[in-house]
Amino acid sequence: MKKLTALFIAIMTFIFTLTSCGADKLDIPEGMQLVENEKNTYSFFVPEDWSVDVQEESGVSAAYASDKSNVSLMIFDWDGTAGSLQEYCDNYFTTVTTTFKEVSDREMYSDNQYFGTIGGNGEPVLKYVYTIVSDNAATEEVETYKIMQVFAYYSENIVDGGNIYIFTYTARTELYDSHLEEVYDIINEFIA
Repeated sequence: MKKLTALFIAIMTFIFTLTSCGADKLDIPEGMQLVENEKNTYSFFVPEDWSVDVQEESGVSAAYASDKSNVSLMIFDWDGTAGSLQEYCDNYFTTVTTTFKEVSDREMYSDNQYFGTIGGNGEPVLKYVYTIVSDNAATEEVETYKIMQVFAYYSENIVDGGNIYIFTYTARTELYDSHLEEVYDIINEFIA
C-alpha cells in the first residue's frame, strides 16, 4: 500500500509540474514577438521584423519598424493630482502643445475603447490621434508626424492607487496608415 501511495504522489507531482509549467507561458500570436518589461509587469506583442528596445530602469518599452515608425509604452503611478483620466490627458496635451512647433487635427475617441486587457471591467481608456510639426535640428528640415496615443487607467485593487498606461504610435504622416493594422494588433494583445 505504501508503494501505491508513493507512486500516486509521484504521478500527481509530475502532472502538477507539467500543468504549472505552461501557466506562465504566453501564447505568442503568429508573426509576432513578445515584449516584456519586468519593472512594470506588462507584456505586449509586436511584429517579428520590428526592432525592440526595452529600458528596464525607466520602464519604457519601444519597437521600431524598418521605416522608423514606432510604438512605445510607458507606465506611471497614478499620483492623484488629476481628478480623472480626462483631466490627466488635458494636462498632458498642454505640455505637448508647448513642446512642438505645431499640434493639429487632435481628435479624441472614447466610445468602447479597450487596451488589451484594460477596459473590459469599466476602466477608463481614451484614444487620441493628432499631428505634430517638429523642427529637426540636425537637418534643419520641418518634419510632420501623425501620432496615436492610448491612455488607460488600471488598478488591480483600490489600495494601490493604480497606474496610467500611455501607448504611443508615431509615424511620418505619409507612413501612418501603412502600420495601422499591426498597431491595432499590438493594442488588442496588450496584457496588464
